[in-house]
Amino acid sequence: MTVVTEWVKDIFVIVVAISFLEILLPAGNMEKYVKYIFALIILATILAPLVNFMA
Repeated sequence: MTVVTEWVKDIFVIVVAISFLEILLPAGNMEKYVKYIFALIILATILAPLVNFMA
């Protein structure tokens, strides 16, 4: 159960940090690419336990 709790905490911290960074970044041509990278980071955080489980 502690693994799930840590996993949820990690996801929460990552999402809050990325949301804060999105607010700080200026809007422009690079905005969609930065959002794509942030989405990949969130996806990697969510999928990390599955990768550890498979290995």
